[in-house]
Amino acid sequence: MWDDRASGSTVPWGVKGVTDEDGNTRPGGEIRPEPWRVIELVDRAVKVLEQLHDDRLLFPRSMTVRTLEPAPAEIRTEGLNPNRFVGRIKSFIDWANATATRLARPHELIPADPHGPITLRRLRRTVAWFIYRRPGGRIALGLQYGHVASSLAESYGGRTKADMLEILDFEKTLALADALAEASDRLSAGEQVSGPAADRYIAAAEEFTARYAGGFATKGQMKALGNNPRLQIFEDPQVLLTCNLDPYKALCDPDLAKGTEPSLRTPNWNRCNSACANISRTDTHMRRAHEQLAQIDTDCADPHLPHPIRRRLELCRTSREKIIQEHEAAVGRTAGKDST
Repeated sequence: MWDDRASGSTVPWGVKGVTDEDGNTRPGGEIRPEPWRVIELVDRAVKVLEQLHDDRLLFPRSMTVRTLEPAPAEIRTEGLNPNRFVGRIKSFIDWANATATRLARPHELIPADPHGPITLRRLRRTVAWFIYRRPGGRIALGLQYGHVASSLAESYGGRTKADMLEILDFEKTLALADALAEASDRLSAGEQVSGPAADRYIAAAEEFTARYAGGFATKGQMKALGNNPRLQIFEDPQVLLTCNLDPYKALCDPDLAKGTEPSLRTPNWNRCNSACANISRTDTHMRRAHEQLAQIDTDCADPHLPHPIRRRLELCRTSREKIIQEHEAAVGRTAGKDST
């Protein structure tokens, strides 16, 4: 793959290994149909790169470490290889540290990395970590890299690669472990749990703590964790619940009513149904609900707020209040049983 020009916050991304209608490899590859979405900071960096030279590639070999003088014509159109990128990252770190030392700013020194040189593969892994932890992150991550590890894989012309599949599965397991560790912390802090899946939430946290907490998981253990149906809990900061995913009970699966074997591997937050048997809620969710209520009250206090928006906020307030009341009622019933 290689970088090409950016427009706004969308960067076209090239795909190599492409063949023409006669089966011959296209040396220049082709621009992938799905754009590469970036944050504003990356967009600004791309625009700076565009102003440094007139080449088609963002990182051409014509931009050497020591000079911006044009390179010989035979290598001018070639992009930087990974080794050159590693060298440039090291040069930047050396320059930044020298500048911090010269300006007497020791707190801005970049420390030596205990894992060795910073490579492009490690940066790719960092991006994957952030993408996967967003709602719909698995599909988004597949689209972002031009690969996908799901039933959609075949539709992408065989572009799925083993390393990307490993990243997808590894990120899923790490996100799962984070959710389970947070669940264990909440229970240890004495938080109460409500909802139809409350018992499964507690059981999953206890099993995770007993088997994995405080230790180093091997690759085999990580795989077992990701495949354990009892430990499939998912958190989304934007919703006031934890999904304790059981595909046979997931109302977010549009194919559930068809009587076919469920294929859902992660919850579909866009189709979340409040009547689903996979829902559980903790005191943490209630704190978030109270924070949202406070924000709603602040917004509604604006006398110039348009009526449609005010009406929508009022509906949101009613929904949040109902969630809080149901949680408090369920916790109260549990406390009453424990005291008898």
